[in-house]
Amino acid sequence: MVALLSQLTSVRHRIQIFRSLRHRDFRWFWVSTTAQAAARGMQFLILGWLVLVLTDSSSQLGLVIFLYGVPNLAFVLFGGIIADRTDRRKMLISTQAAVTAIIFILGILRATDSVMLWHLYSATFFLGTLQAINTPARLAIVSDLVDREDLMNAVVLNSAVMNSGRILGPALAGGLIELYGIDVALYVNASCYLVGVLSLIMVRQVPSSRPEAKTSILADLFDGLRFYWKTPVVFTAITIGFAMGLFGMPYQQVLPAFAKDVLGSGAGEVGLLMTGAGVGSLIGTVILASQGNSPHKNRILLTSIFGFGIGLLVFAWTQWFWMTWVTLLCVGLGTSMIPMITTVLQLTVPSEFQGRVLSLWYLSAGLMFVGALPLAVVADALSWPIAVTGGAALYLCIAAYLGLWRPHLRHLRV
Repeated sequence: MVALLSQLTSVRHRIQIFRSLRHRDFRWFWVSTTAQAAARGMQFLILGWLVLVLTDSSSQLGLVIFLYGVPNLAFVLFGGIIADRTDRRKMLISTQAAVTAIIFILGILRATDSVMLWHLYSATFFLGTLQAINTPARLAIVSDLVDREDLMNAVVLNSAVMNSGRILGPALAGGLIELYGIDVALYVNASCYLVGVLSLIMVRQVPSSRPEAKTSILADLFDGLRFYWKTPVVFTAITIGFAMGLFGMPYQQVLPAFAKDVLGSGAGEVGLLMTGAGVGSLIGTVILASQGNSPHKNRILLTSIFGFGIGLLVFAWTQWFWMTWVTLLCVGLGTSMIPMITTVLQLTVPSEFQGRVLSLWYLSAGLMFVGALPLAVVADALSWPIAVTGGAALYLCIAAYLGLWRPHLRHLRV
């Protein structure tokens, strides 16, 4: 009898982890997110390595990443307004199809030995623009696909496959580059994006229209900013995200240069390092998904916020490959704060504001592309350990003030 009860408990636990997949449209959306996550995991390694092949310059790598980040900052808030006004499914299909085309064209240029640095400048700028429009709709549509009681589980599962993409994508990209070349890696990258588009087409029952807008776009924008500023939990969570994006997460974008200069690593080993961070993130989201209605999620959130920064400090000074891999796994564990904050925002923010507020939240992710440029410049002038340490220290100072001094996250209940 005890054994039977144990088995039933185990089954119920597994069902708890995957319960949001009972919704048909969310299942297809989840497949799309999986494909897109793998594609993005490949994309950053492939484009970063291509820049290093063409220029052998950390600063040029930082500039290309900066050009990806600029439109993320410039257009993501307007992407949130569009997500609140239009059909989110159609937005996702059209923007992801355009990304597929850009990556495929880069593959052709590389295969014909025609690719030039300005091609990468242009491509990354347009990719950043499309991402800025795509992401608010991708975040907001989740609440259209599942019931409220399944929302946190859906967000966590979405985050889990995003982290799986960070595991599989870089490893696949690094292997393809070393075995077949950058052009083949780009073709496979474009194919993954295409799978995501086809899966989105299978999503059907999504609200096709939003309430008719009665105010201007600028008025909508300021309404969203006002909501962020005047809602303490939203302000605290998103501002920590800003600090994480600007000072912490840029390490991801410059990891090819860090690994090449500090560890003497090739493309395959860079892929393994990126995989380490992805494994940590996946472990963190699985732990979070298994928590159910635990009252202690605020403690998990604060632990992940500070674990991320401390992990970065250790990572900055590691010079042995496998020790670096382990520290990146710990850094990845810290990023389990991301699905928790996403859920807090979706449960706190009224539906009519979700696109705009979630676009602000994604703005924090866009900051990591902008933060990569000064990080790379400091690394060129001083060293990678000093550059990464400085960013981690700034992040921890801001997180300590918002997470510990202010009470909103300490008293949070999700």
